[in-house]
Amino acid sequence: MKILAIETTGKYGSAALINDEGMVYAAESHDGNDHLRELIATIDKTLEEAGTAKEELTHVAASVGPGSFTGIRIGVTAARTFSQMLGIPCIGVSSLKGMALRTLSDAGDKGCQIVCAIINARRHQVYAGAWTLTESGVTELLEERQYMIEEITELLKNKGKVYFTGDGIDAYEEIIKEAFEGADYEIAPEELRYQHAESVAGLALLLAAADKTCSYDELLPEYMRLAEAEQRLKEGTLSDKISKLSGN
Repeated sequence: MKILAIETTGKYGSAALINDEGMVYAAESHDGNDHLRELIATIDKTLEEAGTAKEELTHVAASVGPGSFTGIRIGVTAARTFSQMLGIPCIGVSSLKGMALRTLSDAGDKGCQIVCAIINARRHQVYAGAWTLTESGVTELLEERQYMIEEITELLKNKGKVYFTGDGIDAYEEIIKEAFEGADYEIAPEELRYQHAESVAGLALLLAAADKTCSYDELLPEYMRLAEAEQRLKEGTLSDKISKLSGN
């Protein structure tokens, strides 16, 4: 297998190629939030490093979210295009799981029993998930969904030593510190904290081996939260918002 993995759900875009032996080649953009312009160049650089032509790819994987709405759409659309163009299956990967996978080694080295990935969703909200590290592997502790940051810290207190990763740290580190005052916990260093296609590729290889793939039209974004207009429509408050904007 030769799997192309795409990650555009965070500030920096990246691409990676992984083969059957788990050998990974990766490249990333250093222009924040400019995925549309940089992604194809990043993919081309990755394939060049790997000495692989597009026609040799067997699968294409994308981080489907949660994260930046625009970034998610760009990555999923790129993966769908490669799939349709090359006639290869797609693999959808959770950005939260990818972030957690990237830190497992460091978390284990620091004696942590739990890894929690948090993505800033603003107004004290985060997209998050948590996993327990055991000798036999990794098991889900908290389901991936939208939480308040205070809810996450309360749920994880007294569960074991927690390793936090993700850009939610940038926004809410002080809240985490206050909640875990006197407790043993770890904060991921910046070089491991954010989304990267290398970990998306690692998860994609496992999913491909388990035949958990989909067609290009089945690869869909996982926003985990409705856009503001959709949320207001669901709540029945969209007309109120429109009236205020129109001055009525």
